[in-house]
Amino acid sequence: MLARISFNDEPRRAFIVSRVFLLLITLPVIAAAAGRHGFPFEPRLVSAEVLQHNNPFDAVTYLLAWWRWDNLFYVRIAAHGYYQPGLTVFFPLWPALIWLAGRPLALVLSGDIPYYLSSILLSNLFFFFALQMLYRLTRNLFDATIAQTAVWLLAFFPYTLFFSSGYTESLFLFFCLATFVFLERGGKIDWWLASLCAGLAATTRITGAVIIFTLLTCFVQRFWPLSQYLRTHKREMLNALCSMLLTPLGVAFYMLYLYLSWGRPLLFLYDVIAWGRHPAFPLTALFSALGYLVTLKVPPDSLYNNLLDLCFTVLPIFLLIKYWRRLPLYYSVFTLTLLLYSLSTTVGFPNPLMSIPRYLMVIFPTIMLLALDWKRNPANRRYIYVFFPLTLVANMVLFVIGRWVA
Repeated sequence: MLARISFNDEPRRAFIVSRVFLLLITLPVIAAAAGRHGFPFEPRLVSAEVLQHNNPFDAVTYLLAWWRWDNLFYVRIAAHGYYQPGLTVFFPLWPALIWLAGRPLALVLSGDIPYYLSSILLSNLFFFFALQMLYRLTRNLFDATIAQTAVWLLAFFPYTLFFSSGYTESLFLFFCLATFVFLERGGKIDWWLASLCAGLAATTRITGAVIIFTLLTCFVQRFWPLSQYLRTHKREMLNALCSMLLTPLGVAFYMLYLYLSWGRPLLFLYDVIAWGRHPAFPLTALFSALGYLVTLKVPPDSLYNNLLDLCFTVLPIFLLIKYWRRLPLYYSVFTLTLLLYSLSTTVGFPNPLMSIPRYLMVIFPTIMLLALDWKRNPANRRYIYVFFPLTLVANMVLFVIGRWVA
């Protein structure tokens, strides 16, 4: 699949320019903001290596600048396994890949640093390939101009830093896009590859489980009317249906591991609640956040996060409502199911939409629709030109100094 994609193109330029942009923000922040004694990190939220190298005059400080928040836990799992129940919310595929890529580095570097470095390298690598596939799918669905716009919008999206900082976003996006590439090809083996990629996405993060609805929708579209195709393409239909058995296998093996290790196959669901995220009726968190802002209940130090969370939660919903007719049905089902699933949880006051924009960023059809809107409404471009880079800079600064972003 990837061999057919030329890397001397717009996605490559977007990747290079945007990643250099992130570095140009990160390095001065470390140099100027850390001070002589480093950042006042909360010790339990950063690694021992970050605390040890917390000085702008230490070169390693710059190397470890993105070892923050969730990446800390993925690296710990890669290095030490699921050593406590609360970590089971972090699904196993990403830590496994970090461990695999980090083993050679562990021969020459000590501690958890090899696994941190492998997480950064892998997240950037998968994001590079994801941009290639996003360009291909968007070009096939719309045109080359919209495809170019889409990759630049995603590369400079205000939360794009998570595609490079060792989080699961790049891997999850990669497998979601690969699923659609194989569904678009539609051959006998492609159904198996699409189902495999969907299963790997589900083993990367819990929201991937709903991709099965995308596969089923594509199946019905491809073989409709079912009764007619059943008479003439029975083997092809059976092949496609059987391939979908691959999709839940990864999660099933993870549940088996949890049962054998902890006696609770659904432990990750309980741990999600233990981390403060509770199931709720879809859009509950959205209306809660709006209510807190309107009634001025949000404390000043949470105002920025609340406003940005609300904006980038409403944006994909607005784009889907406005342009859903421009998407194939299985694209719309993918977008809607991930939206609803992600918005079916809430976090308590004062940030009910905590992390939601990061979860929604990987719903790539909304990036396509944003690029379509860019083409149709040139007057809106000025807002994106200003708003996206400014918020990206602010988010990058906050992330590097150890503040919560998403």
